[in-house]
Amino acid sequence: MKTPGKDKRDGAYRLKDSAAHRSYYDGWAADYDEGFARSVGYVYPERIARRFLELAGPDDDPVADIGCGTGLAGVALKGSGLTVDGLDISKGMLAEASRKDAYRHLFAADLTKPSTLPEERYGGLISCGTFTLGHLGPDALNACLTIARPGALFVIGVNSKHWQDAGFGQLFDRLSVAGAISSPDISTAAIYADSEDPAAPENVASLVAFRTVWES
Repeated sequence: MKTPGKDKRDGAYRLKDSAAHRSYYDGWAADYDEGFARSVGYVYPERIARRFLELAGPDDDPVADIGCGTGLAGVALKGSGLTVDGLDISKGMLAEASRKDAYRHLFAADLTKPSTLPEERYGGLISCGTFTLGHLGPDALNACLTIARPGALFVIGVNSKHWQDAGFGQLFDRLSVAGAISSPDISTAAIYADSEDPAAPENVASLVAFRTVWES
């Protein structure tokens, strides 16, 4: 039986454009942490943060949290000494993130409109829940590259079903062959701590770690 949190998640998987995402997440923001993240054991943000900290060096700062939502990945990085900025399309989600005291700056940004991105060049970029069903595809990764410094560390989570359906593997192959990024290190992690079918592709993330190589 589905919980209300899973129903909301499944509704998000069916969104079609930026305006729909903005409206949907604005309406979900106040109940996201309790009604979804805690109710379904959403451990994805912590796993992205942990993987970033495993790989990060002193130059991989500041960090941009792409699609930061209510700030769960930022909370997971608190105490690490890193400076973290959050970017999200939903001002409602950003309002919730601002309550957590985990971010230096929060930006309302749409990866399909690069002009909305901050001018800062980041030493690290993380993302969980943004490259997923009904959300952003491989092309949006190019926008992330524009705000990264040469040598910046990326740890990007991609829903494994979305990876298969949207062709993320081909994109990373092209970027690596072109010399834009290092050869990506790809691992897998469960998105939820408690799932009826934890091995199903929609419940698993591919965690992609790489570094930028040249100015984008």
